Amino acid sequence: MLDAAFAPYRLAPGALPEESARAAEALAAEPLLAPPAEPLPAPLVNRALADLPAGRAATASEACRAADGTPSGLSGPPRACLSSERQRARVGELARAALAAGFAGVCLDRPDAPLALGLLGAGFCTDCQRALARHLEREYGDHFQPIDYLALAREAVASASGAVSFDQLPFGRDFWRVRNEMLDRAVRGYARAARDASRAAAKPFEVIAQFEAIGPAQLRAARLVDAAVFPAPVPATATGVGLARLLRAAAGRRPIAIAPAPGAATPAALSRFAAVVATCGIEISGLEPAGEAGAEVASVRRLARQLAQRAGRSPALGNPVAECAILYSAEADLWTGGRHRLAVERAGDALAALHVQAPVVTRLSDAPPEAALVLADAGALSWLEMKEVRRRIEGGAPVLAFGEPAHVDEAGRPAGTFLPNGKPGGVKVGAGLLAVLPPLSPEQGTPAPPDAERLSKALAALLGKGRRAAGVAGRSPLLVVLHRSGDTLDAHLVALGAEKAQGTTLFLGMHVAGGVRRGRFVSADGQDLRIPMNPSGYSISTVLPSFRGYAVLSLQA
Repeated sequence: MLDAAFAPYRLAPGALPEESARAAEALAAEPLLAPPAEPLPAPLVNRALADLPAGRAATASEACRAADGTPSGLSGPPRACLSSERQRARVGELARAALAAGFAGVCLDRPDAPLALGLLGAGFCTDCQRALARHLEREYGDHFQPIDYLALAREAVASASGAVSFDQLPFGRDFWRVRNEMLDRAVRGYARAARDASRAAAKPFEVIAQFEAIGPAQLRAARLVDAAVFPAPVPATATGVGLARLLRAAAGRRPIAIAPAPGAATPAALSRFAAVVATCGIEISGLEPAGEAGAEVASVRRLARQLAQRAGRSPALGNPVAECAILYSAEADLWTGGRHRLAVERAGDALAALHVQAPVVTRLSDAPPEAALVLADAGALSWLEMKEVRRRIEGGAPVLAFGEPAHVDEAGRPAGTFLPNGKPGGVKVGAGLLAVLPPLSPEQGTPAPPDAERLSKALAALLGKGRRAAGVAGRSPLLVVLHRSGDTLDAHLVALGAEKAQGTTLFLGMHVAGGVRRGRFVSADGQDLRIPMNPSGYSISTVLPSFRGYAVLSLQA
């Protein structure tokens, strides 16, 4: 079911299911998400997912506890404990009931809700403290004496002059790692219960998760389910392609959707964002605006699905063209409080603005050897990541760093920098070249986009001044994302302006596109044309037809 589409549509409380299904069809949004107790007509239930409150405790007495001893989520729904066997059994029972009721699968609704409360908002109940004690015994030996961690945390909070980080808590780094690992175990347990029931009934049953936040634990847990939904604001200035590429790298080839906050963006910004994330095979979930903007989002979805279903060339299944590869390190994200992830997103947006093809990788082994490696505020790489980065650059790979790269020890404690001082023009490190620019998400001060002139200088030093995979000439701003599927190169195009993109010339490097003379141009506003490609030095070029929103130019060798 998730192979056809993935833009989950929640049935509004009290709404007639048939009316919701018609609204979802008009917006090309599916599958339907419905409460497991909601009686659905037979034609709908077998293509709907039961919405399971995985992150919500059944009662306040079963909720996890905050550092002050109160139930987690006291101002809202009580948050479940990630270590609770009772909660896992409850979610498993709900999954089996949904399977028996005929649902096509389950949606684990915000299983990360306790973790999203931050360092002190959860993790202090009896079950969580027992899990921490087991970790400390493994880490420090059987002679480690049991401690009252809740009392220690309260004392640290009471004596702190400001916000409390894991550095200020006793065993704070151990506590924060355990909290993040708990989500992995909880989602794994929820998914196992549903899949065991599916095998016993000999019936396909999908398991997806809708998360409350984006972080290293959530990105890792996305690989434990069949599909995932992440929250994200619609960007006001940047395109958001950096976030889309990060989510795609984290989830692999699984279906992914982004759920913007309802009413938080203008309809025009939302439809543009839908086009941007479609370049990475991601759809927009949640409530879309009615009228013209809703129709534009739906047209983007239909074009993306047409490419995936008829031609088998979804960006989620193809191979991105890579001039640069941006490393996302879960370890660095964990110990920098999310600054590394934000820097990865900003680096992706900055490089895309210069039409540099820069997908995100979550492992250094996934970075193509010919691509320049990009380290964005990578101030807490693991020891193994540090060794691999140094090996690559000394072996001849170019590296672009935003901020000085550094690594941490096994406990997450800073262990210092490991590369020499660099400059925008590049310095030799072994057989490779290192260019360093200011950080994108500094610990102190206001984040700012990289200086375009410095970034261009660094890219010229690392990639050379000649060949580029893609280039654009024209007055209309354009996003270009290249994917290869077999012998076909797809150029995913997004018109970023409010008006139609007109008179724009697209250049594609011959080393990427070959000498193809004609391409097929398909746009979300209904065009389907064969257009000529003209030799232009070391590239081929074409003047694109005017279009609005999202389009794909396909070149087949």
